[in-house]
Amino acid sequence: MNTDNAILQKPRSLEIIFSDHLGNTFECGQVLSKLFSNLDGPDPCIVKIKQLEEKGDGLTAEAYSALELLTQTGLMHLTEEFIKRLDDIVDGINDTARLIDICTPRKIEGAAQEILSILLSMIARLQTEMAQYPDNTLTNVTAARKTLKGWEENADQIYHEWRKTQRRINMLPLVDESNWTEILGILEQTTDSAYHAVLLLERMAKFRLRQS
Repeated sequence: MNTDNAILQKPRSLEIIFSDHLGNTFECGQVLSKLFSNLDGPDPCIVKIKQLEEKGDGLTAEAYSALELLTQTGLMHLTEEFIKRLDDIVDGINDTARLIDICTPRKIEGAAQEILSILLSMIARLQTEMAQYPDNTLTNVTAARKTLKGWEENADQIYHEWRKTQRRINMLPLVDESNWTEILGILEQTTDSAYHAVLLLERMAKFRLRQS
């Protein structure tokens, strides 16, 4: 390696890293959706999701390194929290796949498909906002935050209605109910992470507005 070139090489911008991170996460979610449809042969999807999660870890590390590009302590703190939330989303998708690998369900629960669909919509909306980063307007990012809040609440409602139905009707054997309660819980928590990511984008937009 040319040492001079290594020294002169600049870190990638946060907007590029974040765009790559969310694109990787969306792909990871799509593979999880494919896994839901291929429970009889889940291994290729589980392996792919793990690979994408590891790629996400690399992008997370790169984003933390790129924090040095920021000069304002307050903005650095908010951005650091945002990076953590992005990492939580891809980790949540991978954790869902790992639980399916452990529990080996015979068929997918409809509630899982619904929550995953919501999560993919949330990630896609984050991608839209990230296309404007770091110049997100407060109006647009606030609208995104309100949209994601509605989706997050919908995911929470789906999860709790599923649990209530299971307890009242006892549709699944106890072991299967316990397994799906854990799987759905991870998915629902991942929608929380997506909501908190856009919440942090809104706080960053407010911070920049105050500094202008």
